[in-house]
This record gives sequence, structure tokens and C-alpha cells, in this order.
Amino acid sequence: MQTTIDFIADIPLYSEEKPFFLHPSATSKVGVDAINTTNVEWENKPVTVRSMRNDNDISLERNGFCYVEHESKYVPSLGVDTELMKKYRAENEELLRSFFKADFVHCYDYKMRKNAPMALENYDPSDPLLVEQVAVGAHDISLDTVPRLLKNVLNEEQLQTFFQPGYRFRLINTWRPILPQCEDRPLALCDYSSIDVNDLVATDRVYPDWTQEIYYLKYNKDQQWYWLPNQRSNEPFLFLTYDSHSGSNARYCPHVSVENSMAIPQAPPRESVETRTLVITKL
Repeated sequence: MQTTIDFIADIPLYSEEKPFFLHPSATSKVGVDAINTTNVEWENKPVTVRSMRNDNDISLERNGFCYVEHESKYVPSLGVDTELMKKYRAENEELLRSFFKADFVHCYDYKMRKNAPMALENYDPSDPLLVEQVAVGAHDISLDTVPRLLKNVLNEEQLQTFFQPGYRFRLINTWRPILPQCEDRPLALCDYSSIDVNDLVATDRVYPDWTQEIYYLKYNKDQQWYWLPNQRSNEPFLFLTYDSHSGSNARYCPHVSVENSMAIPQAPPRESVETRTLVITKL
């Protein structure tokens, strides 16, 4: 499929000033019209996105992503109650425990999204049922984010148990359409083996109570992108956002939603749910 992706622009400013986004909450008293909420500039580039359907060479270990067949009993709808979300998160923990034969699995975050504009007055990051708009710009979390995240997820006993030689830490995103099939704004994933580390640009996302560093991706013609045409709700993606093991394996996976040039005009706006999970295994 031919489409376009927004990449962070390769401009001299970022040699002097770190890229940033400011995300004030709906209750913020800051006048956002009076301040600069970002210095990020994008460049939109044409990209070929390859189908991974029936591609037996794609693997999470090598490429950083894969899809699996998994029929959920608890696929949430937007605005669902928190109890159903707890069941969905627990179900995804079991999926990952089985997939990785893991010693420890904990879902520490989730996101629900819809391809629709989102007004600031509706943005409350503390709302467990918040529905966000689709993310823009090819991105992933940064390595500097991981140590603080792990210390927030694990208690002292777990830290002492698992921060030992012989254990491997992965952060896994499980992403699936909420609607029976996804045509509008599907997710595209970048093959780890095609990425130059110099294409990663550390960027601060500043929220009301915390700051998170992420990577945005600069364009490189050698990058290889994949998607899953007509992805169904029982075909979730599993993709890496971090892997502590350093070898020939993938360690992260930049990703972004894209325009689907093959979508029918009547395709409903994309709705999706993703879980973010710490998975610990033995090496």
C-alpha cells in the first residue's frame, strides 16, 4: 500500500533545543493560546507499507512485532465501565503469559482511541475511560523512560527478585481494533532491523503531573513499514516498546496510524484499544 507518514523534521533547531509537547489538562488554568505548546515540526513523506498477512518471516523477536489470533471475551467499547476494562487487561495478561511463557506479567497502562478530533476541554489524563484521538508522528517510548517506569510497576520484593542476571524485561503493546474490522487509520509498524539509531529523536511529552520522554522517528528511505490489511478484532498486534536483552533481537518498534488508500468511503472511524504490559522471562 502507498501512503504517507509524518516524521519529525530534521532541522537545526533540535541541535540547540529538545523537541517537546505540552499537554495541559482540561482543568488547567494555563491559557494555552498564550504559550507555545510544542516546537515539533513534521515532514510528511510517501511510504510503501507492506502487508504482513500470511508473511511467515515476520516475528516479534526479529522485527519487533507480529499478530496473533486471539478471540477476546471482553473487547471493550468506547465509554465502557472500568470493571470490563479490568477483565480485558487481565485477559491480555494471560495471553502474554502464555505467548512468552513468562514468570511475571503486569498490565500497567491502556489506551482507547478513536479517529476523531479531541478538544482540550475533554482531555483529562486521570480519566480511566478517556478516549484519545489517534496518535500522529512515527514514535516509540525512549530507553530513558524505562527505569522509572519499572520502579513504578514493581514493588521492592519484585525488584529484588527480578533485577538479577538471567531475567529479561520486555514492554509489550497489545493493540487491536474495537470494531469487527479496521479499515480507517490502521496501524503501521516499522521493522526494527531497518532502523538507523540516528533516526531516533528524543522528545519530551509534558503532562500535568509527569514528563515522559519518547522517540520520534526521522525519515530514512531504508526503513521498512508493515501493516495488516483488514485487521479484525481477533487479530491483535503484539509489538515491542522495550527489550532489555541486547543481541540480534529487536528492542523497540516505532509505529503510527496511517491513511488507508484502499479503505471504502463508508468505512467507520477507527476505534482501538491497546494495553501496555511488563513481561519478565528467564533468558
